[in-house]
Amino acid sequence: MSLSVSELNEQAKTLLELNFADVAVKGEISRLTKNQSSGHWYFTLKDSKASICAAMFRFANQKVKFELKDGMAVVASGKVSIYSPSGSYQLIVNAIRPEGDGELELAFKQLKAKLEAEGLFDHKKPLPSFPKKVAIITSATSAAFADIVRTAQSRGFGCKFYLYNSLMQGDSAAYSVINALKKADTKGYDAIIIARGGGSREDLWCFNDEDLARAIFAAKTPIISAIGHEIDFSISDFVADHRSLTPTAAIVDLLPDSMQLMQYLDMKEAEIRKVLDLKILERNSLLKNLNLTLKSRAVNSKIEINLANLRNFESKFKNLLEHKFSKFDQILRLKGAILEEKKSYYELTKNFVQIQKDSVSVNLASLKIGDNITIYSQDSKKQAIIKG
Repeated sequence: MSLSVSELNEQAKTLLELNFADVAVKGEISRLTKNQSSGHWYFTLKDSKASICAAMFRFANQKVKFELKDGMAVVASGKVSIYSPSGSYQLIVNAIRPEGDGELELAFKQLKAKLEAEGLFDHKKPLPSFPKKVAIITSATSAAFADIVRTAQSRGFGCKFYLYNSLMQGDSAAYSVINALKKADTKGYDAIIIARGGGSREDLWCFNDEDLARAIFAAKTPIISAIGHEIDFSISDFVADHRSLTPTAAIVDLLPDSMQLMQYLDMKEAEIRKVLDLKILERNSLLKNLNLTLKSRAVNSKIEINLANLRNFESKFKNLLEHKFSKFDQILRLKGAILEEKKSYYELTKNFVQIQKDSVSVNLASLKIGDNITIYSQDSKKQAIIKG
């Protein structure tokens, strides 16, 4: 019995998939191709002596947390199969992990190196000395939030806290924290605390999300990352403006203790009073020295001489003013007498008239019958004709 090529390939495919249904193969990644439209990955897995083609479909590679690159040593798990149309022998990968470092550790190192190279860890905003309004992004039902509230109350400092309830674990947690952070960043808070209690590496993995890291870096408000315990490090810790070892430590780092603050103020008050007393003592001593210096230079006698000169000048100035006023008074009296004289003359001559003929003043006796004349008084004039 003869087989067609397709039948042979199908039987070989079935045989391989039955006998190599679950294998783990270690090798080096080569010729990695990521199809943009389908989302599938294709690569060659090789060692020093041989190689095998491999495919990792989108539903499987979406779970990979690290960045797969050429030259990377990995362990690929899946089944051996044949691509029937071409008879190509290949490994269908359903899971892959780096050889040596764990998958999460490698993903963490890769993202940390990438963001550090971009400068996201370099710029830190200072925390406020005396915050009045602080936002807390955490789960409302978490032990971390209860610890924060209890610690804030014990500090006895007048600061208001605003809770932004968010998921703190799982695939949707990073997105939830980002939304809460963007809302809080527009409210004008003095600081924002992202808090989550301890857990496994997987539980805290959402705080290694690249989008969350960039949202923290872009925030205008100072951000405190308080994730897990002292030994737990996340990408959020490196990007945030301040890392606190625990959620409780975030409050201790941010808020001054009221008792310590009062003691500090008392100490500063004593220091200021001491400085002021010393300054006053120095100034009193300086004044005494200046007083002695002034006396030694006979300043009082010089002041008396200058005052006498000023009084002499004042007397001369008054005499000059009186002379000027007297002179002006004489002139005014003279002007008044002239005015009175003119007024008397005006009264005596107000009924007198002047005769003009052809704009020339003439005597009445020189006029002839028929002459046209103009008669002027002090306040009017008239035209007339001589008739006799």
